[in-house]
Amino acid sequence: MGELFQGDLDLGRLAAERLRDEAKPALIWVEELHYGAVAVVQRIQELGVDSMILVGAVRGTRAPGTVHRRLVRPPELGTQELQAAIGDAVTGYVGINLIIEVATGLRALPRRTVVVEVEPEHAGPGEGLTKTASAGLDRAVDLVRTELRRTPLLDLAEDLREMTSDTERLDPSRALTTMTDLLAELELLEREGRWGRGFALRDRLRLAIAAGEVSEGMEHRDWGLWWAMIEEMDRLEALEAVVTTAAGED
Repeated sequence: MGELFQGDLDLGRLAAERLRDEAKPALIWVEELHYGAVAVVQRIQELGVDSMILVGAVRGTRAPGTVHRRLVRPPELGTQELQAAIGDAVTGYVGINLIIEVATGLRALPRRTVVVEVEPEHAGPGEGLTKTASAGLDRAVDLVRTELRRTPLLDLAEDLREMTSDTERLDPSRALTTMTDLLAELELLEREGRWGRGFALRDRLRLAIAAGEVSEGMEHRDWGLWWAMIEEMDRLEALEAVVTTAAGED
């Protein structure tokens, strides 16, 4: 999301340009959003996506160039607040927080929405970014790529939470307890962007399965999703180790 020719506020457009190669037909859309918030929300409705990452410069109180990632919780808007947001939107104004408010009011906010925002140094007419915003853009793009890598795992976790909550079907077991703990840890990953004990719990889950300490009532779909979770975490651990090593060498 960007404001054209407004200095550092144009950062979102530049992020979209860098991320074009991440697009995958029918799976990942990368779009530049610089038009009015109502039109942006209508576009979100057209796409019908489950997950969305909004990237842009947002004026706040942090040091210029600071990058902040946050998982969006739909704001609770009263009638007057919603009307005010839509009033701002129909004038053609666009901004990340305004898009979130309008999308919430129109029930168009995707189930998982993440914001990656950079504190601007210069927010006024002009082309190009300041040095601090340019450095922030690099970090923001890396964060978006991290979010894209992790999305399949978080989708799996969502499916597994529903399945493992069926205590009438699945008997208590060491494996089920560990899976429940792992899913709680992945909520931390989704909320704060950090792994915590995730990989240690994956290893504990693998050991519990190998020891046969699993629940009665497990079905083929359960086993398929459990192993898919373990394999996806294996894949991510290897990928993120490579990314971390490469970043350390730069």
